[in-house]
Amino acid sequence: MVLRQCLPNLATFNVRIQYLVTIRKAWETNKLLVTMHYFGISPDEVTFNLVIKGFCLAEYLEMAKKVYSSLHGKGYNPNSRIYQTMIHYLSIGREFYLAFTMCKDSMKKNWFPSGDTICRLLEGLVKNVNRKDAEVIMMFVRRRIPRCSVKDLKAFKYMLSHTPKYTKDQGANY
Repeated sequence: MVLRQCLPNLATFNVRIQYLVTIRKAWETNKLLVTMHYFGISPDEVTFNLVIKGFCLAEYLEMAKKVYSSLHGKGYNPNSRIYQTMIHYLSIGREFYLAFTMCKDSMKKNWFPSGDTICRLLEGLVKNVNRKDAEVIMMFVRRRIPRCSVKDLKAFKYMLSHTPKYTKDQGANY
C-alpha cells in the first residue's frame, strides 16, 4: 500500500487488526499499534477493543489487562464495548474479583454487559464464595434503565439460587 503512495488510515489499521484477531495473532496486533504511531495515526476505542480481544482470545489475559490499563495513561476512556470484552474474558479466565470491579464500574455508567456475561460472572462469584458481590451486581441489574428482559432476570436469579455453594477451602479464587 505504501509502495503505491497510498497511506493507510485508521480504518485500514482496524480492518487489519480485526483480521489478525480472527487468526489469533495477538502479538501482531500490538506491533500494528506501533506502526500506527509511526504513521501518525492515533488508535481509537475500536482499535483498543480489538487488541484487547485479540490477547484474550489468544489466552494472554495479562497482556489484555496491560493494554486496558494503558488506555487511561494515554488519555483514552474505555467505552461499553471495552468493558464488555474485559468482563467477559476475565470471567472466562476466572478472575472474578477484577471482573466484578469492572462490571460494577460499567454498570454505574449504565453500560451493562450481555446477559451471558452477567450470568457467567454471577456463577463465578457465587461458586467462589462471594455471594455479596453477586448481590451487588443484581442490585445494579434491578435498577437498570431500560430494564433487563424478564428472561434475563430469571436467568440471573436462577444463577444466584441454584449455583452450588462452596466453602473457601473448596473453590475460592481470590
